[in-house]
Amino acid sequence: MFRGITLARTTTGGGRPGARALLVEFNELSPTLLERFITAGYLPHFRAFRDSSVVYTTDAGEDAPNLEPWIQWPTVHSGVPFAEHGVFALGEGREKLTRPLLGDVLSAAGIPVGVFGSMNTGYSRRPGEAGYVVPDPWDVDGVAFPQSLQPFYETVSWAVQESSRNGLPGAGQLARFAAFLVRSGLRPATVAAAVRQLVDERRVGGVAWRRASVLDDLSYDVFRTLNRRHGVRFATFFSNSTAHYQHYYWRDMEPELFEEVGDGAHADAVLHGYQRMDALLGRIMADEPDSLLVLATALSQEPWAESAKRTFRPRDFDALFAFARIRGAVAKPMMAEQFVVELPSPEAAADARQKLHALTIDGTRALNADLDGRRLQVGCRSDVGREGATLAGGAGGTSRSFDELFYPIHTTRSGRHSRDGALWFRTGAHRVVEGRVALTDIAPTILDHFGVAAPEHMRGDVLPLYRTPEVPAQRTRPLSSLRGSRPVGVPQPR
Repeated sequence: MFRGITLARTTTGGGRPGARALLVEFNELSPTLLERFITAGYLPHFRAFRDSSVVYTTDAGEDAPNLEPWIQWPTVHSGVPFAEHGVFALGEGREKLTRPLLGDVLSAAGIPVGVFGSMNTGYSRRPGEAGYVVPDPWDVDGVAFPQSLQPFYETVSWAVQESSRNGLPGAGQLARFAAFLVRSGLRPATVAAAVRQLVDERRVGGVAWRRASVLDDLSYDVFRTLNRRHGVRFATFFSNSTAHYQHYYWRDMEPELFEEVGDGAHADAVLHGYQRMDALLGRIMADEPDSLLVLATALSQEPWAESAKRTFRPRDFDALFAFARIRGAVAKPMMAEQFVVELPSPEAAADARQKLHALTIDGTRALNADLDGRRLQVGCRSDVGREGATLAGGAGGTSRSFDELFYPIHTTRSGRHSRDGALWFRTGAHRVVEGRVALTDIAPTILDHFGVAAPEHMRGDVLPLYRTPEVPAQRTRPLSSLRGSRPVGVPQPR
């Protein structure tokens, strides 16, 4: 993990003896929905966590197109803003985050660190170092440390990247995954939940989307076992499941906000995600009674009523490459419509980019293809791709039905990114701090908890967790924004 760079002003020897912390990275949860669901009585563990925490709201520091989790989470871990780290696309963290990250600084101070899925940070480990690393599931070059974690990582990565297909990995991969889980703390309750999910998919149908929450439970079983096995004192746990539900099912939760409404089958999907995360947070609190628990979302989401964004992915990568006259290409799924294409050389990659850009729908370029050496990051343009269209510009000037080569992923997006994020530090005392704080304040504050000085490049503030802040406290957010006597889009508690 430690990048081998001299750290200025860094304490050595393990920092403050006995200090422990866990960074709970629940990607893109909405502070507004958290308050709404807590008020409705749906999230008892979030309520308990909030009521024993110093509560901040973060500002992601960027607007679109620089408002993306694969940009903001590198900001959290590096302690520097986007203008400095320059990580814009998925997969760039490993190359561009050259200065020590939060986990690197703690590791260099002799504190065992575990990283579980933190997005686009590029953490790695060398033999002999303490702790563990599970890369984020969208990392096409991800290598877990120690090597025994690789079968688990590869299966989780497959499940996340291929979530739109609703299939299962091969028998061999599943067998290795199951064997790993048995050795790594899989609970009977988690097994029962996974079995119920598969039964419901066959008996009820239309519920395969819930797999993301089951995967969270499986992952947490492994996470808590790894922390004990490696004697970890600082760890991160990343989850994207509810962010996914918000992106696609917000219109089902609040149909009155949208002209194009969903089919009603996913009306409770977002609430389901928050409730499953609430249960997970309850487990974390019980497992870590003496640790500083930090809940961070980095950014959030809000309803996207004017959206017409529909994402598409190739049905068969080889068929697409044949149509575009591209040879020697190997594709790997990444996130949603995005995939990475590897070519034999930079020249071949440049040629493939030109050919992909030549594919059009009604005269408009259908695909984005960003060049990086001998790689391309490719995705169908959501403002161009559509079912029933004709894709032109193929081999010999041919055309094909767009539907033959691409399939839609999920439904029209109805949740978009918002700059506000939740940042709660469980200190045992409740205080809500007005205003916004920067994401760059998170790393220095956690380092201060361990008694480890921040390196020079981390210039954020150490947030006042255990002393009276200069900004006057406000007990709760105004409830006037919660739309009447019952939270909109939330059924009454049963």
